[in-house]
Amino acid sequence: MNVDGLDIDRTVRDRGPTVVTAGSFDGMHRGHQRLIAAARECANVRGLPLTLLTFEPLPREFLDPKQPPARLTTFGEKVLESRPAGIDRIVCLRFDERLARTRADDFIESILLRGLQTKGLVIGRNFRFGHGREGDLARLERTFSAAGRELVAADLEQAGEERISSTRIRMALAAGDLDQATVLLGHPYRMTGRVRHGGQRGRRIGYPTANLAVRRRRSPLGGVYAVRVYGAGALPYNGVASLGVRPGLDDAGELLEVHLFDCSADLYGRRLTVEFIAFLRPEQRFGSWNALQKAIDHDAEQARAVLTRRGSA
Repeated sequence: MNVDGLDIDRTVRDRGPTVVTAGSFDGMHRGHQRLIAAARECANVRGLPLTLLTFEPLPREFLDPKQPPARLTTFGEKVLESRPAGIDRIVCLRFDERLARTRADDFIESILLRGLQTKGLVIGRNFRFGHGREGDLARLERTFSAAGRELVAADLEQAGEERISSTRIRMALAAGDLDQATVLLGHPYRMTGRVRHGGQRGRRIGYPTANLAVRRRRSPLGGVYAVRVYGAGALPYNGVASLGVRPGLDDAGELLEVHLFDCSADLYGRRLTVEFIAFLRPEQRFGSWNALQKAIDHDAEQARAVLTRRGSA
């Protein structure tokens, strides 16, 4: 798989014919998975590679920087999530002022038809693009038909009476409803990052933590959680994690701190994937290390009980 960070200029070049599926793909949820599966089938029929076209930052992050949407997946996490889906190439366009002002017809001609040599495009029926979101399915159908290219509008995946969307997942996570988020995603919500050196605060109270940078403008959840952790060994570890700004201690910015139960391995530099299994409590302000230790003792006891009931790890 090739991962390209391309802007419009670099996209306008011959990269060989391909089938494309396009979107923000934040969360890579069940709806995205269905869309990619349809695109994979189209690519297989044509004997062409499958390209996932996406954007960084998310369009809404650029267009509304003061109130960006909570970010479900970073670009790196999106790449990891796409690997099992059979994507051959990811093309990531920088969403900036120039791209935001690109008219829909220019987007189709410069990026899709000439730049990527798209022979087949598979999109969700609600896909919008171009300046002011003027581009829609009808415009694509007209242009692709005239160019002799294939366009597939995939049906949207539903859960209950509503379609699965990144917005629904953000709402479930914000409400602490991890079970609902799992249904919509097709797996527990997770974050991935490399363990970095911290202030050794956890060791002072008997709870050493693996510290991972969140790398999001806004996280979709926060508080204390029972978690399952992959990457620390051959098997996953149970643990307890805190995601937030640690109010009342050092207020050093948002951080994901994970204590792995019964793990003595040196984790610095390792890439861990943290699955959020159950919400335990919101962030609290503590006036002393002693008060914090008592709270974490209770959190760890709760997390062990929850994960044992669910048969995790």
